[in-house]
Amino acid sequence: MKKIAYITPAFPIMSETFVGNEIRAIQRLGHNIELLTFEHKQEPAQMADILLANHLIELKNVPLTDTLKALAFSSFGLHSAMQFVNQQTGLPKRSLMWYGSRLAAHINKTGCQHIHAHFGLASTATAIVASKLTKTSISFTCHGYDIYRSPADLPLKLNHSCFAVAVSNKMKQDMFQLAPNARTIVVPCGVDTSTLDPSVMPHYQSKRFIYLGRLSETKGVDVLLKALSKIEPLQRPQLDIVGDGLLKSALIELRDQLNLTNWVHFLGQKPAHWLHENHTSYQCLVAPFVITTAGIQDTGPLVLKEAMMYHLPILTTDVAACQEMLLDETAHVDTPTHLNLETANVDTHTHLNLGEMIPWGNINALTLGIQTIMSKSPDELKAMGEAGAQYLQKHFLIDQQAEILSNAFESCR
Repeated sequence: MKKIAYITPAFPIMSETFVGNEIRAIQRLGHNIELLTFEHKQEPAQMADILLANHLIELKNVPLTDTLKALAFSSFGLHSAMQFVNQQTGLPKRSLMWYGSRLAAHINKTGCQHIHAHFGLASTATAIVASKLTKTSISFTCHGYDIYRSPADLPLKLNHSCFAVAVSNKMKQDMFQLAPNARTIVVPCGVDTSTLDPSVMPHYQSKRFIYLGRLSETKGVDVLLKALSKIEPLQRPQLDIVGDGLLKSALIELRDQLNLTNWVHFLGQKPAHWLHENHTSYQCLVAPFVITTAGIQDTGPLVLKEAMMYHLPILTTDVAACQEMLLDETAHVDTPTHLNLETANVDTHTHLNLGEMIPWGNINALTLGIQTIMSKSPDELKAMGEAGAQYLQKHFLIDQQAEILSNAFESCR
């Protein structure tokens, strides 16, 4: 099987477990992997990713003599690489050419037969330059940030790749609009269930909810706090917020303004094994995603799959990625395109076998969703958790997704 060079902007990163999970699954299929990055992060991360990083190569450390050889012995490739470098506008041309040459040098030295980049930004541009210098095929995985928040020469990159990976069907459609002739495949982020103990179950009577994820504008945590404040104190569940981000200070201030200090607890960022060890404390995972006024939204929330993995019922919203992930195609509900439903007093939530889905950005609907979960018996919540676990096994196991990706790697010439 092909030897693959993986390149990421930085590694390891606590919140980007999907990169390491994918690499390990690809290795289990028989691919040898060379992992490269611009920055080797020296901060808390998943232990499995720290072990991967023991063999990590920072591009800046590729020997100068090897880099110069990659440039000197690739006349046609150099011309093709320069054409791409001059067409793109997102990066300084000299820097892009130099880092692409460093990556090319490592590929030549290690005999890699394909390059795969994560994130459609500098990592992908660098991979394309290296692919042209070495005549090696290249692909990349596009994440929500790359297409909805800060796209950089994305149509050009799509057209210069063997294929691109979208993490959802909606993303694939949007990428098609940018580059109709480019090849795009859908590979949702998967989870690894190999270490689970199926006998360990959540505490469905705990009256304790968990939010898990970054504290950023697409997550809707402010809506969640407002929704929680509308519930009478004696009926209000406890909420643990696990994660970090730029909005943390503002959200703590909002919590205090809403007099929720005794109910809402900010636990900070935790490694993946923390949920494995603590999911038994919770009744439900709440993921109140929203779409920002700029149209930015999450594209393939891994946290929902983690909830299914641990048999946690899910309370989430009807943004496109959640509908695609959780609903049958015939059961999709219309997703609003604005935020003026925030206080609309309507009951439009969708009952799922594995939880509840409510309109995004709607405080009253989220309040009702919380109360609906709270009103269910432990047996009903257990049935939801079991339905989610079965759904996960069918659709979102990492080894299933890795096989799709591996077949795509092998198809590139």
